[in-house]
Amino acid sequence: MIISAVGGRPSLLFLGVSLFTAQAGDYYVSTQGNDSSPGTSAQPFRTITRAYSLATPGSTIIVLPGVYTDYTRNWGLHLGRSGTAASPIILKSQIRGGAIIDGQNAADRNVGIYLDGSYNIIDGFEIRGGPHGGITIWGNYNQILNNKIHHNGNPGSASTLGQDGVYSSENTRNTVYMGNYIHDNGRAGSNLDHALYLCGDNEMIINNVMVRNAAYGLHIAGYETVSNMKVYNNVMAHNGKSGIIFWMPVSGVDIRNNIIYQNGKFGIESYDAHGGGVVIDRNLVIGNGLGDYGLARDGSDFTYTVGATISSAPNFVDSTSGGFDAHLSAGSPAIGSGGNLSSTFNTDLDGATRSASGAWDLGAYNYGTTGTAPSNPTPPATATRTPIVSVRASDPRAVIGTSNTGTFTFTRTGNTSAPLTVNFFLGGSATKWIDYRRPEGDMPTSVTIPAGARAYKLTIMAVANETQAQSRTISVTLLPDAAYTAGVRGHDATMTIVNKGSGKNKTKGH
Repeated sequence: MIISAVGGRPSLLFLGVSLFTAQAGDYYVSTQGNDSSPGTSAQPFRTITRAYSLATPGSTIIVLPGVYTDYTRNWGLHLGRSGTAASPIILKSQIRGGAIIDGQNAADRNVGIYLDGSYNIIDGFEIRGGPHGGITIWGNYNQILNNKIHHNGNPGSASTLGQDGVYSSENTRNTVYMGNYIHDNGRAGSNLDHALYLCGDNEMIINNVMVRNAAYGLHIAGYETVSNMKVYNNVMAHNGKSGIIFWMPVSGVDIRNNIIYQNGKFGIESYDAHGGGVVIDRNLVIGNGLGDYGLARDGSDFTYTVGATISSAPNFVDSTSGGFDAHLSAGSPAIGSGGNLSSTFNTDLDGATRSASGAWDLGAYNYGTTGTAPSNPTPPATATRTPIVSVRASDPRAVIGTSNTGTFTFTRTGNTSAPLTVNFFLGGSATKWIDYRRPEGDMPTSVTIPAGARAYKLTIMAVANETQAQSRTISVTLLPDAAYTAGVRGHDATMTIVNKGSGKNKTKGH
C-alpha cells in the first residue's frame, strides 16, 4: 500500500504495511503561541518540545512558519516517543521549509534533532545550526521526508567523531530518507563529515540532493554489516570527497538511477569494504576528480556488479557549485535513461508523479512536468514546462533610516510570455512595518514577474525605530503553487537590517 506524507508529497509503496490512520489529536505550534495553551489551531503551543511531549501513536504536530530553537540540553530537539506501523507520530511543517529548527551552533545542543523513538515522520522542515550534526537516528521505522538539512556540524573542532547532515546507528533499521536537500554540512576540509552517514539495515535513500558537504555524499558504514540498502534517484554533486563510499561489511546494496557529478575524488569508491551483493546500474557518473569508480581500494574485496553507466554531462539547470540546481535541462542524457522503480516509489523530489511504466529519468527530478523523455531530444521552443522560481538576496543588507536599501530578486526559468505571480512567506527576527517595508509604503507577500521578464526585484527599506542599534533579519521563503516549482537553488533568502555604522561598507550583489 501507499504511505504518503501529509500534504501529498513523496509516497512509497510498502508491501505488508497498513496505511496509517490518525488515532490521536492534532497539535499546533507557532512562534506566536504559548505552551500553556491547549495546542489547537486557534491556540497553538509555542514549542515543538511541548507538543511532542503529548504525542501518542497517530498524533500529528503541525508547525507553523518561523524559527524554533527549543531543545533538551545535550541532545537537541529530542524525539523519543514511538508511534506504530499503522499510526506513526507525524511532525510536519505546515509549509514546506517554512518551519526552521535552528540549533544556533550552541555547544550544549549536540544535534538539531535527536531521534531515538520509532515510527516517527519528520516532514518539511529546514534543519540548520546543529553543532555536531543535523539529525541523529537511533530508532527504527522512521521517515525523514522533504527537509532542507544544511549548515550542520560546521563549527571547527579536533573531534574524530563525524559531524553529518544525518547519521543512523548500526542498531537502526527500516529508515526512509526521501525528498531531502542536504547541503553544506560538516567541517571545512574534513574527511569525517558527510551528507548521510548510514549504518542501519533496510534503509532507503530516494530523491535526495546532496551537494557541497565536507566529505562524502553518502557514507555506507557497515559496523554490523549494512544490509538491504536501496539508493535510488539521488543527486550527489560537488561534495569534498566522493559521491558514495563503502566501508566495512555490506550485504545487498542496490544503487540505481542516480547522478553523481563533480565530487572531489571518485563517483563511488570503497575503503576496506567486504561482503557483497552490491549492484550499481543505470547511473550517470561524470566529472569526479579521480574517476567514476574506485571499488577495490584499500583492502576492499566485496563483490559487486556494475551495469550501464552514462559518462556525459547531465545538463542540470545550473551545474555550478554555488548556484546548483539539479533539475534537468532539455537534451540531458539523464532523460529516459533510468530503470522503472514504480514498485517501490512513484514521485520525484518536487512531488511530481513518475510513470508507472517505461523508462524513468535519472536523478531527483523528472524532466518537465511528466518525467517522460521527449520524442525529440531538443523540444521545440513552444514546449511548455512548469517554471522553476528562485529567490536570493541580491543586495543582502538594508540600513536603518537611510536610502541604503536591500533587494530580494525573484527569478524564473522557462517561457516568459505571460506574467507570473510568486507567493512567499516573510520570516526572520525583523517585524514587517515596524522594522521594514517597501519604499512605496506597502509590504506585499507576493510579487509578479512581468510578461517578457525573467526576474523581479523587491526593494526593502529599513525603518528607523527605537531598536535600530540592533541588527535584525528578514527571510523570504517561497510558497508552493501550481503555477511554478520552488527550486532548491534559492528556495529561501535572508537579508540583514543594520544600523548606520554597520551599513557604510555595504556592497552590492553578494
